[in-house]
Amino acid sequence: MNAMKIWVVNDDGIDYEGIKVLARHAAKFGDVTVIAPARQCSGMSQCLSIGLFEGGKVKKRIKKVPFAIKGIDAYAVDGTPTDCLIIASEYLPEKPDIVFSGINHGENAGIDVLYSGTIGAAMEALVQRIPAIAFSLKWEADGYELVEQELDGIIESLLPKKLPRNQIWNVNFPVHKPDTFKGILWDRVPSQRRYGNCPQDPHDVENSDRVALDEGYISIGTITNMALVP
Repeated sequence: MNAMKIWVVNDDGIDYEGIKVLARHAAKFGDVTVIAPARQCSGMSQCLSIGLFEGGKVKKRIKKVPFAIKGIDAYAVDGTPTDCLIIASEYLPEKPDIVFSGINHGENAGIDVLYSGTIGAAMEALVQRIPAIAFSLKWEADGYELVEQELDGIIESLLPKKLPRNQIWNVNFPVHKPDTFKGILWDRVPSQRRYGNCPQDPHDVENSDRVALDEGYISIGTITNMALVP
């Protein structure tokens, strides 16, 4: 049986530590290729920078580069996280079985998922009929200890689960260390709270992603692309 093919993408850039952590763990489950922006691209949602009619010219935007993990091919893309998937789909010989996006610097919870390039890349995977999982770590977290401990088990749990073709998995890790986090909460829904200067809704549902993170749990839920047919 052929090994599962996994593309790993992010919005923080190919040199960011989070994508190295994710790629290393993903390699335990299949053949990994990293395709990531050459620069920081946070907050770009599903933004495109390539022209819809560039055709073969997009190959000039992708470059094979050295990567921190031996045996993993990596490509830096002059473009957004969404561009990464579009260009890689044209440039590389085969599409993957699944896309992993992250590990993002900062949680992707609540209304903030609308702005996230990490989520945007996962949504672009759905456009191309590729399943996707987004992974994020709370802003204030000091290191990846909890991620290192729990990520393999989470990936192992999610891979067999089939979602409608218009949904991605959204996994968020709290700030807590392995000895203080409380566990994993499933079926989390986006919170009504967000950061920044926008008006805050003081009411929040108990099964929201932000409540889970605030209380020291890993939050796992789904996000739906309403433009796609399930």
